[in-house]
Amino acid sequence: MLNDLDLNLLKVFIAVYRHKSITLAAEEMGMTQPGVSGLLKRLQQQVGSQLFVRSGRGIAPTHHAQELIRHVEPALIQISNALESLNGFSTHHPHKFVVYTSEPVMLMLLPKIEADVTLGNVTIELQPTHSNEERLLHGLNQHQADLAIEFTEHATNAFFTEALFDDQICVIARKGHPRVSQNITREQFYAERHITLKLRREDAYLADYFTEESLRDRTVAAECTSLVSQMSMVSTSDCIATMTASIAKQFADKLDIQVLKLPFTDIPIQYRLMAHNRVRKSPSNIWLRDKLKSYFE
Repeated sequence: MLNDLDLNLLKVFIAVYRHKSITLAAEEMGMTQPGVSGLLKRLQQQVGSQLFVRSGRGIAPTHHAQELIRHVEPALIQISNALESLNGFSTHHPHKFVVYTSEPVMLMLLPKIEADVTLGNVTIELQPTHSNEERLLHGLNQHQADLAIEFTEHATNAFFTEALFDDQICVIARKGHPRVSQNITREQFYAERHITLKLRREDAYLADYFTEESLRDRTVAAECTSLVSQMSMVSTSDCIATMTASIAKQFADKLDIQVLKLPFTDIPIQYRLMAHNRVRKSPSNIWLRDKLKSYFE
């Protein structure tokens, strides 16, 4: 049986298993639905077992499919990594990486990527991270991105994380503010009107999420979903805002804003690289992780 086995059949099987859909598997592999169905039928004939059954509008794996994926997927990952390691990863060959990340990290990373003359033929594309944890993990699992940059831990054994850099939060106010200058007290913090930023996935304001104290209600003038709009509104009003210090310092001079120490005990924002376990030893993914770390050294 092993002599007659086509590894492409196993690649099709894994794609169908991940998507639970022949249509989506065909789209991922650039094939037609009949082509995927035909290869899947050949594999089922070779293993002598039915691998999928109809379930609602899609298909569901049988017990035999679950056993097969448990043994086959790790083996194919090892084969892929071994073949990739023969020549190592080279920037001389065209390669596109996709990285999920948040707006603050995008604002920091893009100038570094554009200024990097060592990338060669490699492209690193930044995409906004998903506001839903399930969709984020699904995207990484389905090869829609090579890795994500996150500041929250995810309770799953299928993914690994590595430290990237630490950030902190601060308060910003426009230069020339009538009441706030160089520093801000807790009393002033509560007395001023705020431009707030809400973390959608955590369903909490940034200021509340990254402080040890429980903050009291503030007077909210406007709520933003973007750091850029938050900074712009602060620069043209007498409102204050709480945001990440790295971005505030990056745009302070351009937007004519003050960067002030938070009058509370802040919790460090610990950004981490996150990827699926199957790419942990992949030379290309190792290169990408090392490259991103080098931008924050």
